[in-house]
Amino acid sequence: MEAVVGNNSMESGRGLDAKVVLKRFFSVLILLIMLVSVAEQSYLTKRAAARALFESLTFTRIAVETRQHIRKIEYGIKNGRELEQYHNLDSILRDIKRISSYITGVYVVGHDDVLLDSLDTGNRDMLELRRPRNLVFDGETVYQMTEYSDYFDLFLPIYDTEGLEMAYTIIRLDRDVVYFSTLGLVQQEYTQSVVIMLLLLGIGLIIILKVELKIGGVAILVFLLCFIGLSLDIGLAYSRFRGIAESATIQSVNRIAQLLQSDVDVIRAMGVSPDAIHDQNSWLRQAVRGIPMIHSSSMDSNMQITLTASRTYFSQYSIDLLKSYVIVYVGLFLVAGIAAVVRIGSRWIGKRYKEQDI
Repeated sequence: MEAVVGNNSMESGRGLDAKVVLKRFFSVLILLIMLVSVAEQSYLTKRAAARALFESLTFTRIAVETRQHIRKIEYGIKNGRELEQYHNLDSILRDIKRISSYITGVYVVGHDDVLLDSLDTGNRDMLELRRPRNLVFDGETVYQMTEYSDYFDLFLPIYDTEGLEMAYTIIRLDRDVVYFSTLGLVQQEYTQSVVIMLLLLGIGLIIILKVELKIGGVAILVFLLCFIGLSLDIGLAYSRFRGIAESATIQSVNRIAQLLQSDVDVIRAMGVSPDAIHDQNSWLRQAVRGIPMIHSSSMDSNMQITLTASRTYFSQYSIDLLKSYVIVYVGLFLVAGIAAVVRIGSRWIGKRYKEQDI
């Protein structure tokens, strides 16, 4: 009889051990799933912010450089040349094409969306030029952009002698090339998210194996580790992203200043008096109009251009990053709330069944 009792005790102990192991296994599994999900959402948020900044800076720079070449066309039109019979238009399109390796095609489109000339590295028979119906050139932006599944189209106007839109230029950019260019910017962010996730997973694993936690305790542990990991990730990302945004904006503004300065140098070489441009200064204001990253512009008596980067511009991208993280936090709290409701509901149902049995 004693032997039987001893065997029953051993079987009960083994069953208890199996339950503990199973409970800890699922606790670690849940923790792993939650940390991976949070790390993934955090990385995607950072990647989207970096992509938005990179595209804005890149597209603006390309548009400003393209605008320089479009002025050549407009200058010819003011001197009586017809756009439909512009004999060296192909040369200008080639110059535009050389601005960036992202560009796959350059097109000049006249009234009624008639293609006047083009330079396309792809199959011209497959060309689809689609101008959005709501596309309006109001002078407040350097370019208008539409995004498709495999390319971006930048639209820039061509003005006649009266300053009215008579045609427009389309710059087609390879979407995949632009997209993969941003991946290098966020590789460090990906590594950071993974390292934080692994660190917190190790901490959680130690706690789960060393401390006997109930279901509620495991849920609280998972939530706290996810919250800490997300907060740590966003804190490090925000400080670094703000510095990157500021540095990249200043570099782009300096590049634009160099481009405009080259135009001024050409004017000076033509014998134009420095006082004539310095007094009016309207050309520079018109040239930088609609460029959001530029806060102010000036030209001194020696016709040297100075552009100041807009702090609001690069700060806005940092603020947008924080706003995007709010959605991730809301999702985390929503999951925690659902888990709490399910837990409370299951305990209430179990209690009701026990009362009915009594």
